[in-house]
Amino acid sequence: MKFAIASTILAAAAVAVSAVSVQQLPLPFDEPGVSVLAAPTKPIPGDSPIAVCDIDTSQILDIKYLKIDPNPPLKGAELYIEGEGYLAEQINDGSFVELEVRYGFIRLVKETIDLCEQLANADRPCPLEKGTIKFSKTVELPNEIPPGKYNVIARAYKEDYQMIACLTASVEFPRN
Repeated sequence: MKFAIASTILAAAAVAVSAVSVQQLPLPFDEPGVSVLAAPTKPIPGDSPIAVCDIDTSQILDIKYLKIDPNPPLKGAELYIEGEGYLAEQINDGSFVELEVRYGFIRLVKETIDLCEQLANADRPCPLEKGTIKFSKTVELPNEIPPGKYNVIARAYKEDYQMIACLTASVEFPRN
């Protein structure tokens, strides 16, 4: 399997960072005064700055390893993402990803993305069957990403709001 949930989440996050568009969309899990970036995390084996977040919450995707190349990501370069995991349940239409990107403390992107639509764009339509999944994805990062530290969090949910996975990363793009 060439593409799966984590690569969709990370590719969406990479594209969101590159877009640097300021959006303030309400999400169903917002709590006033609580940052969606504040969550207990656990490193993922492999070569990447990406970690599993919300580790106290049951998640149906268990990521065995995840690597990115180059690490750290470089603006103006292709970012290759590869990994493997185990999906404990089938993913159906109606599944979605909540994505937030911050530049320091400034929220740049906050949106809800249709997970099955993203999977279909990669020729992996829903339903996505349970079992072992291997995935890879290449995304082009534009050269116009402003320098600074970006914090990304992506929470994927099934149509019944059961958490598929929570992934977070902090990436710093230096000045040229």
